Amino acid sequence: MATLQEEFRVFHDEIRLGTYDEDQNLRDKRDTLIRELRNELKDEKIPDTERSLTFTKLDQGSYAMRTGIKPINDDYDIDVGVVFDITNDEYCSRNLKKLVFDALNKRHKRTVKYNKPCITVEYADGYHVDLAIYSNNNNDLHIAWGRSTATEQKWYESDPKGLKRWVSDVSNNAEYSKQFRCCVRYLKKWKAKHFTSIGNTAPPSIGLTVQARQHFIFNKDNDLTSLINIVRKIKSDFSMQFDLDDFILKRSISYKLPQKPYKNIYYKMSLLQQDQFYEKLVSLEEALCEARDENSEQAASLILRKVFGKDFPLVENIKRADIRPVIGTGFNA
Repeated sequence: MATLQEEFRVFHDEIRLGTYDEDQNLRDKRDTLIRELRNELKDEKIPDTERSLTFTKLDQGSYAMRTGIKPINDDYDIDVGVVFDITNDEYCSRNLKKLVFDALNKRHKRTVKYNKPCITVEYADGYHVDLAIYSNNNNDLHIAWGRSTATEQKWYESDPKGLKRWVSDVSNNAEYSKQFRCCVRYLKKWKAKHFTSIGNTAPPSIGLTVQARQHFIFNKDNDLTSLINIVRKIKSDFSMQFDLDDFILKRSISYKLPQKPYKNIYYKMSLLQQDQFYEKLVSLEEALCEARDENSEQAASLILRKVFGKDFPLVENIKRADIRPVIGTGFNA
């Protein structure tokens, strides 16, 4: 049986994206936008008061959780919270979100968009920043949720700090925590290779992270076994649902955030997309188990290359007689 632990860790170091503290380029891009927003709002007052409208920065997302991977085509996704020092009744969520949008939409060579959970700033050189707008609300954070129309906009309970702590607190043991983060990055790399980025066809990365955190079991010097266990457990979170359009049963998944607002993570995915997600997990588990059961480490590494792409190291210098054809993985090279 193969574990390829050394190869897995080389692979992890290759795909791993550092935190803001480790990556000067990411830190500069984040801080430049925050400085610009602070400068644009420096004279703004809270409505009907003489208090200045101030905010603090909150790092969130995969960089803050230390689960990021290097993006395909250098499309860096930077997640930052902007926490305003207001209560919900001091500022309409729609007006505040529009104020931030207008402040950032003054410059050329970038595109600013409304999204339900954030305002997205896209740059021509291949990265974008998602700014989530929060009210501090006496240390009970609420997010400005909704797009640009008045009927959609509202303050929504949220606990980004609690979510970050929950993910980080998987274990006090450094070895345990590292294996967990490795497994999350492996899943994200699999997702990047086997799902299109168009629409909502791919499961959100936070879903993979939360479910991996919930289902992680440490296996010393054996990332492969831990990863197989996570994939099996994620599969078990699916249920059967009758599709009224196609009149057939399909696999569906509903999984809530462990912190406020406790929303279903997969709410954007259609029933068909959820069913396709399940089928890809089936193929993933089959391939991982096939690699694990291989006697030849080179053959096992070839299987895992089909799963994760060419960043996964190929085991060399194995006698050709030890290698049997790689079939039945369900993956295209």
